[in-house]
This record gives sequence, C-alpha cells and structure tokens, in this order.
Amino acid sequence: MSHRVGAIFAHPDDETFCVGATIAKYADRGITTDLYCATDGDAGKNSGVPVSSREELAGIRRDETRAASGILGIASIEFAGYGDGKLKELDATVLIGSIVSFIRRHKPTIILTFGPEGAPTGHRDHQAISRAATAAFFLAELRTAFPEQIEQGLAPHHTSRLFYHAWQFPHKNPSLKLESVPPTAQIDVRACRQRKLDAFMAHATQRYAYDLFVTDVLLDSEFYALAAGTPQSRPMIDDLFDGL
Repeated sequence: MSHRVGAIFAHPDDETFCVGATIAKYADRGITTDLYCATDGDAGKNSGVPVSSREELAGIRRDETRAASGILGIASIEFAGYGDGKLKELDATVLIGSIVSFIRRHKPTIILTFGPEGAPTGHRDHQAISRAATAAFFLAELRTAFPEQIEQGLAPHHTSRLFYHAWQFPHKNPSLKLESVPPTAQIDVRACRQRKLDAFMAHATQRYAYDLFVTDVLLDSEFYALAAGTPQSRPMIDDLFDGL
C-alpha cells in the first residue's frame, strides 16, 4: 500500500514548527505529504523583512512556505486564503468543507494537525483548525456530507488515522505554558534535524523566534497523539503508519 500524509495547519511556518522533521523523514521513505495552509499569515509578526502592505507580507510568507516545503519534501501546498487570526470567526461549515475537499482530493492515509489546545502558544487559529480538521476527518468519508463535492466528481475518502501535534511537558522556555493531549507516538527525527532548521531559516519573517525554535522545537523526537482511527498496536509507537 502506498501511504500519504495530509498536513492541515493554520499558518505559513506551522508545517515546519510542528511536523517538519517527521515529514522530511517520511519523504526519505518515499511517502508523499500534501499541505493545507488555511491562511497566508498576513497578520503575523515579521522579523524586519521590509514590507509595504499586508498583501505583500502574505505573498512573502507563501513564498517562504514553498521554499521550506521544498526542503522538507512536501509535494503540494494548498493555500486556502482565509483571514489570518480570524478562523474562529469564519463559518465553521465553510472551513470544514474546504478541508473535506482537500482530503477527498489528496486521499491521505493519515492526517496531522493541531490538538484542541492550539499548540504550545494556544493560538485561536490553531484551535479552530484542530476542530475543523477533526470534523473533516470523519465527514470526508460520508457520501451525504458536502454532497455537492460528490456531484463534482470527488469520491468519499476514509483516512486511517488522525494525529494531533503533541509534546513533552514542561517546556524549556517558560513563556510556553500549555500541555498537549498525551502523546501516543514518538518519532526519532535526529537524522532530519538539520533539514528542519534549514526549513525554519527559509521562513525569514519568523526568525525572531530562533531562540525558542532551537531550544523547544528542534528536538531529537517529534510527538503525536492518536485522536481517531485505526487503533495503535501498543501505547507508544515509533512510526505513525505502524500496523497500517
């Protein structure tokens, strides 16, 4: 069976911070990753890169994500273009439907997304994406969910597992105060640490977070919590496709 990863996140750079080394590791195994990025990050912080407008910043951050994705081995990127910082205000049905369409088109074996706490930062866009991706995981396989997509030629798709981004607690950086859903998978990513760092550096607008990145994010392992789907063969696995 040919496996595929669907990475569903809110902002440019989320893919690198949360799951970058895991994606690179699976790319080395020939496993394809498709990225869904809900916003263009035009309301985010900027590390001194000259910009004249939010539209220009959005374009820069899309280009940064393409560069980082090339380093990590991500095969395709979908920028949904929703308002940065405003995903909670968006009609949930619209966001869920967009993600259902992404799942039906790319047919992932597993989905990686934020947990309900919204990552260590608790960002409200992260929380909104977690809820929408979770709903989409279940709805994408139902023929009666978003039937207009079925009429347009998209077939229902069953994804085997949904994983939330997780971490060990407490953090080294005291500014990060949130626990995650308890991890059920620990992926050894030591061989891909440099590529994750290179991908972070491609996000030039985000280099203000360098110290936090190298102390709390650029680690030997990346952690995940099984949220739904095919049960794991043991409480802690070292391969997200274990048993599939």
